[in-house]
Amino acid sequence: TVAKEWGKFNIRCNAIAFGFIKTRLTGDSKNGESMKVGAKDVKLGIPGHIVGQFTKIVPLGRFGEPEEAAGTILMLASPFCSYVNGHVLEVAGGAFV
Repeated sequence: TVAKEWGKFNIRCNAIAFGFIKTRLTGDSKNGESMKVGAKDVKLGIPGHIVGQFTKIVPLGRFGEPEEAAGTILMLASPFCSYVNGHVLEVAGGAFV
């Protein structure tokens, strides 16, 4: 793995597996947000009733906040995780436990 190959150079390789984080991609599609991809306008979001289904499978009962996702990145990049290598950290509110 990359963690084994680069670890000898003191380079750590970790990954974060995010669950449902509040973004414009996971917002209610009724909000009408879109983005341009080439010449196309692509609608963003997911139907509101499906959002409710997602939150039912998350033990914390909600989507994560962007700040919570950013905090995880900060933690893995900090000296507090200097001995963490080759790990996938799941940040999903317990959804996949």
